[in-house]
Amino acid sequence: MKLSTLYRLTYIYLALPLLVFILSWLNFGFAIVFALIFAGAFYMAYPRESYEENERFSRKSLALMAGIAIVWCFLAGIGYFYYQSFDYHFRNAVFRDLINYEWPVFYPLANTPLVYYMAFWLVPAGVAKFFGLFVTNKITLFMIGNYLLFIYAAFGSALIFAHLAQALKVRRIKQISAAIVLFMLFSGLDIIGHTYFTVVPQPFEHHLEWWATFFQYSSITTGMFWVFNQFIPVTLIMLLVYNERKISNFGFLAALCLFFSPYPTAGIGAFMITYAGVCFVKSADKKQFWLNEIFSVQNIIGAFWLLPLSALYFITNSEGMDGLYYVFDFTTPERLFLFMVLEFLLYTILLFPQFCRNVFFLTMFISLLLIPFLRLDQQNNFCMRASIPAIVVLAVFTIRFLFEERREHPIKTGILCILLVIGAMTPLTEFYRGIYFVSKTQKLSLVQDGIYTLNGQLIRMPEFGWDVNHQYTAKEYKTDIFWQYFSQKLPQ
Repeated sequence: MKLSTLYRLTYIYLALPLLVFILSWLNFGFAIVFALIFAGAFYMAYPRESYEENERFSRKSLALMAGIAIVWCFLAGIGYFYYQSFDYHFRNAVFRDLINYEWPVFYPLANTPLVYYMAFWLVPAGVAKFFGLFVTNKITLFMIGNYLLFIYAAFGSALIFAHLAQALKVRRIKQISAAIVLFMLFSGLDIIGHTYFTVVPQPFEHHLEWWATFFQYSSITTGMFWVFNQFIPVTLIMLLVYNERKISNFGFLAALCLFFSPYPTAGIGAFMITYAGVCFVKSADKKQFWLNEIFSVQNIIGAFWLLPLSALYFITNSEGMDGLYYVFDFTTPERLFLFMVLEFLLYTILLFPQFCRNVFFLTMFISLLLIPFLRLDQQNNFCMRASIPAIVVLAVFTIRFLFEERREHPIKTGILCILLVIGAMTPLTEFYRGIYFVSKTQKLSLVQDGIYTLNGQLIRMPEFGWDVNHQYTAKEYKTDIFWQYFSQKLPQ
């Protein structure tokens, strides 16, 4: 496979969900307008460059990436085959409703449409709805949808591994294998915080990352096992930005990212703005840079048409951003400092001399320093999700150091390996949780599907009991701009 093919497949994979949304959620007039605008932006952003022959991926390397992606997705619980983490209670409900209900999804019992970052499910759910023309049993149809979801997620994960190989400039099987394993096992040193600094009960068994209360930088595998619908596309977009570095496409990619997951868009946006700013300062012809790179057709469409469209949809959510919360409501400055040390500072101190001039490395460092201080909801999801791009970049630079600098810096390499081994306890615990419960119950398909559907006036969170209905609804849809003017007509 050519490198250009990788980029093209990535753009198609990332763009399809928003196109499906435009054609299925908007009324006929706006659907036509936005579909044409979207097509123009996609055409301009679509990669046409050719690369050297040595940039190709061999068939063996592609088979390796696909094989590991399939295993990773299976162990993550995607597809309804294996043990699932707690958050699948919500994800299974959203996916089932997307298959069973007409689009836009409207809940008659709750008297509200569905408002959620559902982009990752739209393609497999849409194909499953097609099978619904021939399959009437809803249980069978949901399982067909899960098979499609598994294929879709495994393909996206394989694209991530290919972009990881490109970011590290490796093509040999052993190098790619090592890179993927290191990537999946990358994490902060949560086991230390969990062991020595925990003063509150852990909400989930065999999960290490709540030791700093509502501060959490999820490990790579944690992101995959708990929020795959956000992690896969966000990681893919971040690696695409890192590899392609095509500023003229940043606005379009930001719009795609926002539709997949709002909070990480802020994290990726920091990398885009910083990189574009540095390139602008260094450019010889600033006028041409401004016209060709910043104000490209796809950037204008992405920033001024597609981004506002997604924003109009998301701000109708009943919960949305609760407001700014005090950072230290649930923790102390000392614990926050320890959180930063264990999650990323030890890594960045070791890597700083080699990469301190790299704009992506510096943006990562500053982002991870600042993200904990911006708390937009009670559970501090912003901290957990906006940090995904920076954690991915930190993992890339850590692996780069081991591949490129280990011979010149053996002592630093040894220390870094110790940190990686300690950090690996977090993702290994994620793997262990599924193995433990499968062994305990002697049942492979331990799915978390207690909510089933969001069509209800009061949706209780399993185990915890409080109402979660507001997280997926638009209670004021009768007056919201999106539902009144842009969307297809909803029941009154």
